Amino acid sequence: MANDNQEYVTTYMPSLLHSIPRQNQRQTLGIAEGALPFKGLDIWNAYEFSWLNSKGKPEVAVAQLQVPGKSAHLIESKSLKLYLGSYSNTPFSHRNEVISTLESDLTLAAQAAVGAALLTPDQVQHEGVGQFVGTNLDLLDIDVEDYYWNPEFLQLESSTTVRESVYTHLFKSLCPMTGQPDFASILIQYNGNSIKHEGLLKYLISYREHAEFAEQVTERIFVDIMNRCAPERLAVSARFTRRGGIDINAHRTHHEDLPPEVRLWRQ
Repeated sequence: MANDNQEYVTTYMPSLLHSIPRQNQRQTLGIAEGALPFKGLDIWNAYEFSWLNSKGKPEVAVAQLQVPGKSAHLIESKSLKLYLGSYSNTPFSHRNEVISTLESDLTLAAQAAVGAALLTPDQVQHEGVGQFVGTNLDLLDIDVEDYYWNPEFLQLESSTTVRESVYTHLFKSLCPMTGQPDFASILIQYNGNSIKHEGLLKYLISYREHAEFAEQVTERIFVDIMNRCAPERLAVSARFTRRGGIDINAHRTHHEDLPPEVRLWRQ
């Protein structure tokens, strides 16, 4: 794991990367190795990324990294920050060399093919800030007393089959390494018996004192909803706010199609 007191390195050092086996946590969810109940992708956006060109002039970009949900390992975020920082005083002949180096190192760490893209300031500015489409659960007037993970809140409203998208910006969990808060916006899309909105919001709020990595939290939400509500199709997207210059966006779904990549108001 990355050491909080570790000095920042500004020349390329791939050994700074640390990864964590996904299966350790998946076992606690009843997921057997090699039998994932979902497809998925983790998209990391690193906003504080810089390197030197062949003339020593600094270059900047948002490094967008795509880690398959089926990868054996997830990347530990503090180590990724340190690793990306090691590019800052390192010369590269061209952008493609930076991309290929990122992909090679992260593929080795994740043990699956990782994609990388370098987004220019103009690209990011053009894409702008978007929003989720669906029903905003935050408008519900509810009493809340439980801030520790509690899937018992998940209940069906009726046996009526619906197709709906619901979301919340109230989600918070804790980093298991530092105890720092991880804020996120959660989008849930499903086909199946109607899920009670009040209970769903209380369930998502109950993660407030729950310590787990962003990717793991997303998988827990997916599995809990499947176990408690058994929708025919389900997709869960968790867009976490930026910490250390990096935001994590985890998607887990029954189908191949992922929700559109949209940068939200806190990202």
